[in-house]
Amino acid sequence: MYNYSFISVTALFCYMILFVAFMAAQKTKIIHSFLVVLAAFLLWTGGSLAMRMELWPGVEFWFHFSIVGLIILPFTFFNFIYALVDSDDTILWWSWLILAVVNNVANIKWGFYIPCPEVIRLVNGSAGFVYHIGWPIIILFITMSFPIIHMFYLVHKSYRKNTVERNQLKPIFAGIVILFIGHAGTLVPVFRGFPTDVLSGIINAGFMFYALYKKHLFRLTLLVSRGVVYGISTLLVALLFANYINPLQEFIQRNMPVFAKSSLLIVAVCFALVTFLLSSVVKTFIDILFTKGELVQTENLKKFSTAVSKSLEVADIVEEISTVIQETLAVETIYICLADQAGENYETAHRSRPISGVNITIRGDNPMVEWMRQNRRCIQISEFRRTVLFKSMWEEEKQLIRELGIQCMLPLQDEESLAGIVLLASKKKGKSYGYDDLNFLESVSSIASIAVRNSRLYEKACMEARTDELTGLLNRKYFYELLNQQYEKKPNKELALIIINIDDFKLYNQLYGMKEGDAALQNAAKIISATVGERGYVARYSGKEFAAALPDFDVLAARNIAESIRMQILNMNKRATDYALKVLTVSCGICTIPYSASNIKQLVENADMAVFSVKRKGKNGVMVYDIGSHIDGNAKGGEPLVREDVYTSYQSTIYALTAAIDAKDHYTFSHSRHVAEYAGILAKEYGMSEDFIELVREAGLLHDIGKIGIPEHILNKPGRLEPEEYETMKGHVEAAIGIIRNLPSLDYVIPAVIGHHERYDGKGYPRGIAGEDIPLSARILCIADSFDAMVSKRSYKDCCSLEFAMEEILKQAGRQFDPQLAPLFVEAVRKGKIKPEEE
Repeated sequence: MYNYSFISVTALFCYMILFVAFMAAQKTKIIHSFLVVLAAFLLWTGGSLAMRMELWPGVEFWFHFSIVGLIILPFTFFNFIYALVDSDDTILWWSWLILAVVNNVANIKWGFYIPCPEVIRLVNGSAGFVYHIGWPIIILFITMSFPIIHMFYLVHKSYRKNTVERNQLKPIFAGIVILFIGHAGTLVPVFRGFPTDVLSGIINAGFMFYALYKKHLFRLTLLVSRGVVYGISTLLVALLFANYINPLQEFIQRNMPVFAKSSLLIVAVCFALVTFLLSSVVKTFIDILFTKGELVQTENLKKFSTAVSKSLEVADIVEEISTVIQETLAVETIYICLADQAGENYETAHRSRPISGVNITIRGDNPMVEWMRQNRRCIQISEFRRTVLFKSMWEEEKQLIRELGIQCMLPLQDEESLAGIVLLASKKKGKSYGYDDLNFLESVSSIASIAVRNSRLYEKACMEARTDELTGLLNRKYFYELLNQQYEKKPNKELALIIINIDDFKLYNQLYGMKEGDAALQNAAKIISATVGERGYVARYSGKEFAAALPDFDVLAARNIAESIRMQILNMNKRATDYALKVLTVSCGICTIPYSASNIKQLVENADMAVFSVKRKGKNGVMVYDIGSHIDGNAKGGEPLVREDVYTSYQSTIYALTAAIDAKDHYTFSHSRHVAEYAGILAKEYGMSEDFIELVREAGLLHDIGKIGIPEHILNKPGRLEPEEYETMKGHVEAAIGIIRNLPSLDYVIPAVIGHHERYDGKGYPRGIAGEDIPLSARILCIADSFDAMVSKRSYKDCCSLEFAMEEILKQAGRQFDPQLAPLFVEAVRKGKIKPEEE
């Protein structure tokens, strides 16, 4: 018969390692309950070892010490599951605790269940132990089974719909079954004297190791110091050597007489070496089992959190999600699907293998999606296949999972909705997803969900800031940004701009109400957006005006688009009973870079000019702006228009205003006529269209209309104006704009009038703009106005010579005047095309 104390030492060693690991872990309710389980094992195995070593105060003491741990063990298992499932059945909890205490008292006081074993002296002088167990042991087994049965019930109740968590506990349950078998083995005569109960404890420890290492039942953050590891190793080795020091010394003296005198030293050296090796093994085991993997995951999570916090772009965030999962878990293929704008389906936003990957669309009513919405956790396909929900999926949905090799799905869930789904294929080398992997993925999900939600809110805010609320099109500000970006990206490529102005829209609103007007704008926006499609950008340019930017479009292609839009809007209300009254027409102006404009400002101004031209020729038409050779199109089938003298239509209004000035200041009246004439000639010399020339003439007649509000003593002052008087005189520009705004169909001259006192170098007034930011019509008026002022006699000065005036214009080219227009004007004077009237 043997002592078998090495079995108790091995069991104690295993449980001690686990206990130290969990003592160094971050404490939670579950960790505390598991520590109690390990404490019971330590009582049992430690007491058994001390008994077999016959340590002080004796065998009986350590026997009862061991049995206390054994009897309370079922309750500690139940307490662990009780904490794990967060049960609140306190009555039964107390019942099982009291039952365990009563059983211990009964056994300690009377030896009712397991009496103290018989000590038998072996041949080598060590002790052997024989248990004489009677029928009361059956009562102990029955009472100890109550908390175990309750434990299984709690697991089934809590995890009956979740096989993932239930499977994590299978190794623990297997260990419990082995324990019962081992204790039952002590009743079998053939095993009498052999510690089957303690051996079953070692096997149970192995199952616990498996649950922790493979299944990762717990997530630990360990801080095990080297001193603690060496201390435990030394203690365990001391216990082991205390039992074998004499036999080892006798073995050396008997078999190696040369070293007989140094046998004690050899034993001490062996003790030191075994202690060192054992501590190294323990430290390495703890690092591999807990610390190393978790430190890597923690570091990667930290980097991931930092990275996504610095970006509000969805594309960057999904890229970071894919990267952190691949680097940490070595997943072969990852698909990330995000909810569409309607929130109904989930479409591919990222693939880890873009070349070989496919686009995926997951319907919102997919049972897997419903499961993730409700449970807000990862789902393993291997476990999900066992559920009823999987069986309810469509066959093509199951087939997609099989074809892509998806093994795990991760929800990106915020407080309100499921924002996205991450589909993970198998890990490298075919490894399965452990519990710790799922915990890591859920941590990624928590961080990523917040990041995706913030990015979606940012995108929504950006979209709201960039779009028109009524029509859903881009707003004017963002449209200009895109227009400039497109021009800067391809400065030498064609870029067409169409401005679409709804004719008589104010009247339409008055006749049918604002609601009908809004509906008409929305319908027109849909037509324009659908016609342009992905080929360009569409915006609501102003209240009743739309704009379309068409990169890489030539004049003919842009005109075809505009004609199509015009016809569709013309027929938009065709089904209405009062179509004749509800008909809407549009005036479209087109300009292109580089043929009709050299920059974005000119592009917009020229397209606007083309719209004005259509308006003045009867509306409902399309016109292309082209310097020199005006290209026309008509609403009535695209036939050429017969030009009307619009100036004649407005001349009575214009002359009524100029006559009012003439009554107050004759010079201003004649000066306006001269400026109109000179400006028209300069515009013609510059190669402008007839419509533009007419606009400049009208602007010339009206540019000083604001002087009607200037006091006569300032207008006719013979000397130099005082600073206060000069400021009053400068106010005639704003006054002119105020008057023109109220004139029907003449507001198109405002850009020329408001800018005729601006300087090319930016030192003019009222806005202080410079260069080509000043409208072309205003730059033309500026030269004509200055020239007439120099060659005319005023109350405060004599007239200048023609030569002086021309020299001054050339001298101020690039400072006060446009450097291209100034020499052109002087050339027109020298050729006699511009002739000042003699005073």
